[in-house]
Amino acid sequence: MFRMLGFVVLGCLSFCHPQASQHHPQEFLQSIKGSKEEGKQIVQHFCASCHASNPLIPLGAPRIGEKDDWTPRIKQGINSMFSHTEEGFNAMPARGGCFECSDEQLMLAILFMLPESLREEVLVKKKITK
Repeated sequence: MFRMLGFVVLGCLSFCHPQASQHHPQEFLQSIKGSKEEGKQIVQHFCASCHASNPLIPLGAPRIGEKDDWTPRIKQGINSMFSHTEEGFNAMPARGGCFECSDEQLMLAILFMLPESLREEVLVKKKITK
């Protein structure tokens, strides 16, 4: 009986190991640091499950590029959006689940998720307030 239980446990562990061994966020983030599509790659890796147009986890998170989803959030300001990302908001974990992301990388991810017209608006306001 114990021998059979041991095989079951080993079988379960063998299914867990490949996924765990492939998750190296520090290496991934280092490999994309400074790239032109850094924000996009962070979103695809850490955010898309909830923020995609058709999310795997539909919890009401604003969808990537959807102006109607992002307009009310833009009105609160980019600092508020960053604060929600950093601290977590509703079902979203702190730092959007990317605990290894720098503040700059989180901001790049936020900016990537905005519709292009709103992204430009945010960037212009950000330059004015600097």
